[in-house]
Amino acid sequence: MAEKLYSVDYQVHSFCSHDGRSTIHAQCARAVQKGLDEIGFTEHKDFDPFDPEVDYFNYDRYRREIDEARDEFGDALKIRAGIEIDYQIWFEDKIADYLESHPFDFVLGSVHYVNRRMIMTDDYNRGRSRLTAYRDYFAAIKDSVQTGLFDVLAHLEYANRRGISAWGPYDPHEFETELLDLFACMARTPMALEINTAGLHQGLDITYPHPRTVQLFAQAGGGRISIGSDAHHPDQLAYAYEQAATIARAAGFSRVCTWSDRQLTEVQIGT
Repeated sequence: MAEKLYSVDYQVHSFCSHDGRSTIHAQCARAVQKGLDEIGFTEHKDFDPFDPEVDYFNYDRYRREIDEARDEFGDALKIRAGIEIDYQIWFEDKIADYLESHPFDFVLGSVHYVNRRMIMTDDYNRGRSRLTAYRDYFAAIKDSVQTGLFDVLAHLEYANRRGISAWGPYDPHEFETELLDLFACMARTPMALEINTAGLHQGLDITYPHPRTVQLFAQAGGGRISIGSDAHHPDQLAYAYEQAATIARAAGFSRVCTWSDRQLTEVQIGT
């Protein structure tokens, strides 16, 4: 019997994130309507005490809403309780302590700030060249990978969201040394690289990372792929999933990752 093809969205947000624009229930209802097999919620969690949203995420509320959604939709949809950790090296110990005491199905690691500066903003770019702006970002990404705390490297090259307007067109080959170093580090872990379609519904006409970067990841021996839309509203759920699946297959990946209680399974990429 042929193996079942799977369609998944493993980066989804709700009102449990400070910038969410949907209930968990509404996202799940949309997922069933679109015929998804699995949905992974990944609410934002930060640890910077100067961030006004640092205490927004409420773990108990989140797990209660996940349980309610599983009760209603569980026969039609697998619902995973994940988290997106905004990593900075100076609060790494706090992240480790939090994950030790708060169980999740899977954990995304993302970088939005370097040394408390939001990447590619005027504040961040001041005193940096285009090359150092990206290289410092990639160095912070590598730091996050080396912690061993995360299951997925989320939206690599997210720096493009502001970097393109600040510095002009981005070519991953220009940073091949940094990317290969990062991918060599990832190869020593079970981490997956996410193909994130947010850049497509944000109007940038790119995925995070660039398809050429996914190819480089495969050539460097990268073994695992995750797919997520970064949906903050049901209209964004599974956005351009087929495009992400095509990028994965073009790089040689036929399987996509899913998790339960931090245990990894790989399934056939579906459409």
